[in-house]
Amino acid sequence: MAYRADIDCLRAFAVISVIGFHYELPGFGGGFVGVDVFFVISGYVISRLIWAGLASDSFSFLAFYERRARRLLPALYLLILVTGIVGYFLVPPSDYRMFFGSAVSTLLFSSNVFFWMETGYFDLPTMGKVLIHTWSLSVEEQFYFLFPVITWLWSKLFRDPTAKSSLALVISGTMALCVLDELLIKNSASAAFYLAPLRAWEFLIGSIAFFLHQWSPVRFVARCICGLIGLALIVIPVVMFRPETRFPGLHALIPCLGAALSIIAFNQDDGRPRLLFEDMGTFVGRLSYSLYLWHWPVFVLGRAALPLDVASSNAGTVALLASSVLLAYVSHVTVERPIRARMTWNGLRVSGLIAGAAVVLIAIGAHGFSHEGYVGRFPPSQERMLRYNAQAMTPFYRTHSCFLQPDDPLSSYDFGACLTPAADKRNILLAGDSIAAHYAWGLRDYLPAETYHLMQLTSAACAPFVELRQEFSRSCDDANRLLREQIKARTPAAVIISGNWRWYVEAYGRSAAPRFDDHLGALLKEAEDAGIPVLLLGPSLEFPAPLAQTLFKYERTHLPVGNALTPVEASFKADDVLREIARSHPGVQYVSVLDAVCNMRNCPTRIDPETPITWDIIHLTPEGSKFVVSKLKPQLDAFLSRLNPPSEARRNEFIAGSSTEPQDTSSRMR
Repeated sequence: MAYRADIDCLRAFAVISVIGFHYELPGFGGGFVGVDVFFVISGYVISRLIWAGLASDSFSFLAFYERRARRLLPALYLLILVTGIVGYFLVPPSDYRMFFGSAVSTLLFSSNVFFWMETGYFDLPTMGKVLIHTWSLSVEEQFYFLFPVITWLWSKLFRDPTAKSSLALVISGTMALCVLDELLIKNSASAAFYLAPLRAWEFLIGSIAFFLHQWSPVRFVARCICGLIGLALIVIPVVMFRPETRFPGLHALIPCLGAALSIIAFNQDDGRPRLLFEDMGTFVGRLSYSLYLWHWPVFVLGRAALPLDVASSNAGTVALLASSVLLAYVSHVTVERPIRARMTWNGLRVSGLIAGAAVVLIAIGAHGFSHEGYVGRFPPSQERMLRYNAQAMTPFYRTHSCFLQPDDPLSSYDFGACLTPAADKRNILLAGDSIAAHYAWGLRDYLPAETYHLMQLTSAACAPFVELRQEFSRSCDDANRLLREQIKARTPAAVIISGNWRWYVEAYGRSAAPRFDDHLGALLKEAEDAGIPVLLLGPSLEFPAPLAQTLFKYERTHLPVGNALTPVEASFKADDVLREIARSHPGVQYVSVLDAVCNMRNCPTRIDPETPITWDIIHLTPEGSKFVVSKLKPQLDAFLSRLNPPSEARRNEFIAGSSTEPQDTSSRMR
């Protein structure tokens, strides 16, 4: 096929967008859409390749798959090998174990499924996800497996894929898949993002761009206008989108259409204008695959190896970018380009060598995963610092039962264990998001079991705002409706409310209505109207970087960690906001967690030499939960003294209704 410089320039723009987003460069807030541009390009190139072979009766499935393997896999294998070796010296055991799991899934063309299953509210950019960018490669590889077969079958029905009936069916199917992707974002956003069937429409847009070859503009001015519109549709999302943008779905349609228009603009062979910076664009475009492979591991492992103040500086970012380009160039020149151009090496078929290398790497990955990331690499005291992670916190937070994750439906909530009141005790309801959930362990330990019963209604990333719709979480709105019902029914004797207030204050603001004050005030008024005392816990202790990993890094390297051990200043400002709001609600007792735990903003980072107070940037460890609750003893005792013991009538009501009320509530919520 004739070489198209504009395609390489489009690849260059896509990879620069992705790198700019990952490296947090200004103006690249939506640079993740570069992946969608790559999908469209792949759909176009593969359609062009397959239909050319079918038209000349020269297409071979074996040759196609072998060519794809030589094009993609050797450079990927080199990346995995080098990353694994470097990670041995830098990556904590739990993260190293995840690396091996992701490496095996990448080698089996399923890392998108692996990271989809690993996605959760507590996910943070960790060294364990150093291969997370390979999810898009797995999506492409799955597409490469199925698309030739589907295209071959399609050619039996439509010898000419540009026939009107063929085009109508392809366009209709593409639109249907795009709409399905959009509809699934609310109930399963991670699936809509990661899974290949829900991204297939982006590849099909590339196919449509190929099918429209004969209708592509011919006149010079028309081609330039088409190309500029396409470029604008890519640039605007790169600049305007943010990680919180509803995506992919219909928003992804914008850059995909932009990529398609850019391709269509120069579909015709004659009269293509020379592009601005074309030589540089084609150079970067040829490097785009290797650049995509190396940029993220260099960023993650490079920042881990450098002192924190250097890694987060502009000079550190430039150094990491330069290292990415250098490694990409070396990989392209020594591995990607030579192997792509040859079928044999020293008398052996390259495809056989690729298969053998995959078997060896899979065996190494399985061994590392089964051996828990080789925990013996670090001193025991440092290893104990890293025993905390999202999985280890599950029983303490009561995850998936009393603490719902964003993808959990309300039917996952255990009404019997979490919301059934006790007839002969003072029932206290703990409500809120993950910050509320991290107090549950300490409160259960602190409250005398013979007198108090702690109920828990918590949902991740879900502000306890009873009048606000929150679509990010599948169960959030239902959980808040349930909270309102419990308050109106006066089921609990008291309510303890907490949340990620610093984030909510910044997200909802205080100037334009409805403000943060209005959202929180509506909940507090519900409790006041019902005559239920409220203990409002202020912002939690928050650090700029994952605390356990920062302490571990400091102990291993003895290098400065900058402000990573200093609490986030915005949390103290949010504390003042919450205190001000609470003053206007007489039935609310406000407790400043920061004042109780910190001394003049000098806050603890450990419970003891081997135990951090938080395991990530904000969520308490079990020991941290007990420690913080113990610091709140005077305020808790004052609050508990306000609670009346359950009356005889109320006790009988609990006995009569406790066996059915939770189930009835669950049914209403569904």
